[in-house]
Amino acid sequence: MRRSCIRESGSASSEKIQQWMEPSLRLFHLGKITNRNFDLMWALVDEMKSESSELVTLDTMSKVMRRLAKSGKYSEAVDAFLEMERKYDVGTDTNAMNSLMDALVKENSIEHAHEVFLKLFDTVKPDSRTFNILIHGFCKARRFDDARTMMDLMKVSGFGLDVVTYTSFVEGYCREGDFRKVNEILEEMQEKGVKPNVVTYTIVMHSLGKARQVAEALGVYEKMKDDGCVPDAKFYSSLIHILSKTGRFKDAVEIFEDMTKQGVSRDVLVYNTMISSAVHHSRDEMALRLLKRMEEEEEELCSPNVETYAPLLKMCCQKKKIKLLGVLLHHMVRNDVSIDVATYILLIRGLCMSGKVEVACLFFEEAMRKGMVPRDSTCKMLVEELEKKGMGEAKLKIQSLVQSKVMTKSQSPLPVA
Repeated sequence: MRRSCIRESGSASSEKIQQWMEPSLRLFHLGKITNRNFDLMWALVDEMKSESSELVTLDTMSKVMRRLAKSGKYSEAVDAFLEMERKYDVGTDTNAMNSLMDALVKENSIEHAHEVFLKLFDTVKPDSRTFNILIHGFCKARRFDDARTMMDLMKVSGFGLDVVTYTSFVEGYCREGDFRKVNEILEEMQEKGVKPNVVTYTIVMHSLGKARQVAEALGVYEKMKDDGCVPDAKFYSSLIHILSKTGRFKDAVEIFEDMTKQGVSRDVLVYNTMISSAVHHSRDEMALRLLKRMEEEEEELCSPNVETYAPLLKMCCQKKKIKLLGVLLHHMVRNDVSIDVATYILLIRGLCMSGKVEVACLFFEEAMRKGMVPRDSTCKMLVEELEKKGMGEAKLKIQSLVQSKVMTKSQSPLPVA
């Protein structure tokens, strides 16, 4: 009934589907469907099935289940799994079950994931990844006793405890700030002959740094080297962040420059962390040079993204460098980096705070034209700044724009004063 209604409802959905003819593009759009477009999502899956039964795969259904789980439709995600073999000839094997459970756990429903595990235990054989997904979910939910129970069941089922298993406990206790428990887990790993990996060390070091236990965090770095565990880019990014936040910017720069000598290539995350650190320490010229260096890197992993530009744009707003702001925005366009709603909010608020309200209005209007409605507090801030400057006409224009958008979404309009 759900799908027939879609097809009868007519041209709007059909026209959009026709635009998404290539299977790879269809998979991409499945991952981008919003929580208001589930009818369109199912229509797209049905269209793929009608063209060829081979187009709908586990990858397709995994995107469907992730999208449903992300929108809090946990039961519907489970139903999609249970029905996909009959409707789309996609097998409900261990990999498929793991895909569903992973989606549920990542979207904070260990309860539904555990229920799936219990329901399918006799029909779909779990593997070590199944148990690790559940252990991770219980640790994430701070249900450590349940995680231990699952660990025991994992052993009884014939699977060895591995670094992934223990790292879930390490991460869980780090979130709690319980470093005594973290050390107990690390000691247990040593007793069991399970070596921590770079992910384990990164989690511990980052958490200690966040708790401002800098000496202990750097001690993790030394222990890691002693254990022969090779750092990766994410580890270096975390280390640079810790050093920068604790006033050791010079050391952070040295670590950044030394990375390639240690055989680790810099990626966009490392550059973003270093640029943000440079801006934080008022090293604006250095931050801009780092942006230029990103383009000179041979690695494709160094293409700038919206997070690269955010601290630079914020710096321009705070220091009223409007010309440089324009250059950076042009640079973003040239690098095919789209401005998202968070960046528009950053620009609008930053320009308001630095007194450049006229420019803030331009960005607000552009955001609205693109269908990106800044949050209420940003709208209110802009309206108040316009009122302070006596810009009544501009104020009414902004309020009118907001009203027209919120009314189409059946929300309370911003009152025009």
